[in-house]
Amino acid sequence: MMSKIDVLIVPSLRSSAVKAARILADSGYDVIFLNLPTNLQSLISEYTSGSISLQELISRIGSMRLIPESISSWLYLNEPLLRILRRASKPIKAYCYVDVDYYHMLIEAAVRIARLTYKANVTGRIDVNEWIRVIEGHIRSETMGQEAEFISLKARGYSICITGLSGWKIARILRGFGHEVKVKSAERLYMFRPLEILETLMETGNLTHRVAEELIREHVRFVRDYVLTSESLDKAYYSWINARKRLVDLLCQINQSERPINSSISRCY
Repeated sequence: MMSKIDVLIVPSLRSSAVKAARILADSGYDVIFLNLPTNLQSLISEYTSGSISLQELISRIGSMRLIPESISSWLYLNEPLLRILRRASKPIKAYCYVDVDYYHMLIEAAVRIARLTYKANVTGRIDVNEWIRVIEGHIRSETMGQEAEFISLKARGYSICITGLSGWKIARILRGFGHEVKVKSAERLYMFRPLEILETLMETGNLTHRVAEELIREHVRFVRDYVLTSESLDKAYYSWINARKRLVDLLCQINQSERPINSSISRCY
């Protein structure tokens, strides 16, 4: 059965999650698909039905070790949307749709990137190929298709799917299933962080060794100069974009004649 589905792209910032929560509260959706691992489904259902409080939800997730990252980090990004689920103007069905193994893979990749970032800060040296292997390891294709199929089967009436920056890809798959899909963004304007740009260029086959190294070094500076000296990721991000504009110039100067280092995934979406 064809449904109307809004795919809402939400960058990994708490302020973006707050904006997404406002959109959710004002739009009267029947179903929400959360980009949370499916092993949280039973607890999320208990929470949305009113059987447990938000504090009980958090406590159980922690005690059952259902997520690989710290509860505080997880809650920082997800609390705004969780709170709005209990304040919606009408009952809303919520589904967690992210593959558990893939979710763990993402966190593992984040840990490895953190180690590489520390190493680069200490030594000043960057092994571009090593960074590429880590990032390429969590770029998904088959998993996204499975998640889109789940969303397609569960969508009813007017649905919304919360996604990360690659939401336009899952939207394309959902359209293939016959749904009426619109892609929206929680942010009116969002400047991609260095590794987000790197991953996008990698997926489209437009990443060169030179640009990869520049983006990695920019990421290392972002972590050293902003993340480690700020109270939160949001403050680090907004301080960074206010101080640095040279990434835009860098991307405008990409030498198209340079050979992409990742031609094996050179697809255009």
